[in-house]
Amino acid sequence: MIRARVSLGAVSLLLLGFAACDGGNDNGTPTTGGKGGHGGSVAGKGGSTGGTHTGHGDAGSSGESDVHDGHGATGGSSGAHDGHDATGGEGDHEGHESTGGSDTHSSGGSDHHTATGGSSAMGGSSHASHDGGMSGMSDMGGTGGSMAMGGSTMIGMSGEGGEAGAHGGENSMPMGGSSGVGGSGMGAMSGMGGEAGADGMPEHDHCLYGEPADPRDALLATPSTPDIFTASNGDIDLPLPKQVLAWMDQRIWKASHDAWHNIRRCRGGTGGGEGEASSSAKMCAHTELVPEHQECKDATNGFEFLVMHRHMLIALRQAFPTHADFFSGFPHFPFAATDVPAEWQSRFGSGWSNNVIATATKLEDIENHLNEFATEGDLGKYIQCGMSGVTSIHGAMHFKWVVNESPNNLGKQSVNLGNYMFWKLHGWIDGIWERYRVAKGLAPDEQHLKDALVDQCREMHTLGDVIVAEGGDGGGDGGPLPVEHGYFHEKVRPAFERLCVGCHSETSPEANQSLAGKISSADIVKNLVNVKTSDGGDFFRIVPFHPEESWTYLKPAGLAETAGCVGDTCNTQSMPPGATPDQGMTTEELGFLQQWILDGAPEPTHD
Repeated sequence: MIRARVSLGAVSLLLLGFAACDGGNDNGTPTTGGKGGHGGSVAGKGGSTGGTHTGHGDAGSSGESDVHDGHGATGGSSGAHDGHDATGGEGDHEGHESTGGSDTHSSGGSDHHTATGGSSAMGGSSHASHDGGMSGMSDMGGTGGSMAMGGSTMIGMSGEGGEAGAHGGENSMPMGGSSGVGGSGMGAMSGMGGEAGADGMPEHDHCLYGEPADPRDALLATPSTPDIFTASNGDIDLPLPKQVLAWMDQRIWKASHDAWHNIRRCRGGTGGGEGEASSSAKMCAHTELVPEHQECKDATNGFEFLVMHRHMLIALRQAFPTHADFFSGFPHFPFAATDVPAEWQSRFGSGWSNNVIATATKLEDIENHLNEFATEGDLGKYIQCGMSGVTSIHGAMHFKWVVNESPNNLGKQSVNLGNYMFWKLHGWIDGIWERYRVAKGLAPDEQHLKDALVDQCREMHTLGDVIVAEGGDGGGDGGPLPVEHGYFHEKVRPAFERLCVGCHSETSPEANQSLAGKISSADIVKNLVNVKTSDGGDFFRIVPFHPEESWTYLKPAGLAETAGCVGDTCNTQSMPPGATPDQGMTTEELGFLQQWILDGAPEPTHD
């Protein structure tokens, strides 16, 4: 028997199974060359692994299921030798009694039980066959008294060439398990929750039962090694291996993660849609998807922020179990350059701002600061958004290692899931959260957390469905940019391109403020001049002739904190977030920005 336990803080999922060998099918049909499968029992070499309605065998077998040490699965039958009692089941030589169901005895063990009262989820136990085979676990939706026709559903791991799956009765949730090389298991699972079986039911609901191990895990290098991307200026980025990226793409994760954040900016969070064609604007148009709790507005949003990222961490560690270290966080905050991979050390600069260091030091000593965070949601809000005078440590870490040319740019929300550093920083955040939970005495199996993880998984899928229905990520390339001239385009914009494209590009810009990327200078200026800020109280982004009143000047100049911003929306951290003096705009670049404003913030011209 194989037992694989995947645990992360409050979540612990137990996957039980036997390894199937030399084929088998999941559609409940009999095959020749082996003993006939029936109900929850598992056939031997060449036999069927699914729940069939009638057991069949090859010539001379008389429908006998050749099972040793078989267990009576709740709702399933087996003519097992040395039968054992299953939870809710009673083993005998001819049949088993299912909890709440009728006991149908067979002379060879080929018939099935009908669970008239509904069997309990995860209530059955396994059948092991002579020559390998699958495990069967009763996973019927007994709540509500569903009928299990055809035995128990499967939860297990298939071996080489085998398939893990069953077409059980109503409300069954087969786990599918992980497949070996060449096996199917859930290898063909849809990102939206799995493909439907022949009975029309989904073969796997990983939001409830976890992700099966993906066959591509075996193709990754050991020890775990990210890929390398080298930009034209020599900067190196570390994307995840292409096998992991493909897994994410199949599940539409990058676009779904982007949409998750965007719909939390639709009602005055830290951003929203910029232009009717933007992906954020398209998602905000789906008002039924926009949650009540918007980004950085309250502790509930902070809790959702923590839970959503934990959901993704759990799923990746389950899908790539032998390379789960890809998704483990920093063991402690990277205070020094030597705390990060060698490829990033040259971009560490002079380190972190004093503000970031103070925040990180507090979080690393979270057990002694519990009284500052009434709930775990308050902690999440503090990490994600900072507070007045306190830098968002989440934003600071995202900015630190941005490589603007990278297709998995750490600062670009629409693609950054593919960056190795994304998981190092979010794994660290998750670890701080878990330490908080332990110190607060919160139970690891707390139902509230379990439900929240399922909710976040479901929401990601819903967003993915919408994205697919609308034909992709909704961005579009908008065609070629115009040829432009003028002071802004030639003097001011280059600094924005150098420093801001990661977080303020044309797609899903932070604070709904595009400053760089594939967007015209005219559109940038239009969205700056006399436009009210979303994170600066009553300030406007650019006030012509008045740099001292222009939030987009005050932030990079490091003057926002003393500018007199009043209100809950005042995010006064310098831009880029967490930047030390050598990492922000140069004196010359700030001078260009200031002069452009003093000149009245004129629009660029174009051919």
